[in-house]
Amino acid sequence: MKPLLPLTGSITVACAAVAACRDTAGPPPLPLPPHALAFVSDRYLGQRDIYLMGTDGTITNLTSTSLAYDGWPAWSPDGSKIAFESDRTADPRSINLNIYVMNADGSGVVRLTADTTNEFEPNWSPDGSKIVFGSDRDSLPGGRRVFHIFVMNTDGTGVARLTNTAGDDAQPAWSPDGTRIAFATNRDGNDEIYTMMADGATPVNLTKSGFSDEGPAWSPDGTKIAFYSNRDGGFAIYVMNADGSGVVKLTQSVVPDELPSWSPDGRYIAFDSDADLYFTNVDGSNQQALTRGDVTEIMPRWRP
Repeated sequence: MKPLLPLTGSITVACAAVAACRDTAGPPPLPLPPHALAFVSDRYLGQRDIYLMGTDGTITNLTSTSLAYDGWPAWSPDGSKIAFESDRTADPRSINLNIYVMNADGSGVVRLTADTTNEFEPNWSPDGSKIVFGSDRDSLPGGRRVFHIFVMNTDGTGVARLTNTAGDDAQPAWSPDGTRIAFATNRDGNDEIYTMMADGATPVNLTKSGFSDEGPAWSPDGTKIAFYSNRDGGFAIYVMNADGSGVVKLTQSVVPDELPSWSPDGRYIAFDSDADLYFTNVDGSNQQALTRGDVTEIMPRWRP
């Protein structure tokens, strides 16, 4: 209860007789998401798990049976499965990230990679037949670890390397028409967003900003790419045309805004901001928080 305001004169009021004295104020209720989304949170035992938020606001832990890090959820095109990265392992002497797939309710977990290095940041091809991911399995001469982008079938077979530079390539995202893959790379000395053909050919630098541009996310129609960048100071969410032109800044937060994701109808962009989940109209208007609290909530991914 709030402390009562000082009374003036000899007037006294008994709170028991005045309903207005009861403090019912609090933060406004959080909005419901326009579409279901997966995200990563440490709300359970302080470990990072993958959660599902429904359009009714219900939140379900999909990976509670694993006492490991589970992150970077990526929906299959039909919304029936989620690929993700995890450091769960049967061998406590070896803790590396690998790629797994599970059903949308968290059941049927299958490990796709079994390398002794790291495999991470999966993303599905639009036809659902392949998964692109990052890995440090091919180090440079002398043993220096470097990240490259690979592709495999959805059962983990047929692994092929797509990038081959001395820089780190990560965060791959397949275009909706299946012809191109966007990714983040530091091959030019800073983090930029590139696209390449689905077979790794014809890499093109889209951002050329000289700052850190990361987290590419295609619009459903393939005409635009959302990303986050510190080109104006702190990290904020931006949108550009698929050829890198027409860059527009969407958020103006004083804390980092990162990891955008387009809704399947193309109307909204979800992102994380200072360890909470937000969404906004695609023009940056009507920004709303989906979570509020003392735990970490990151990596929102709309369900198709």
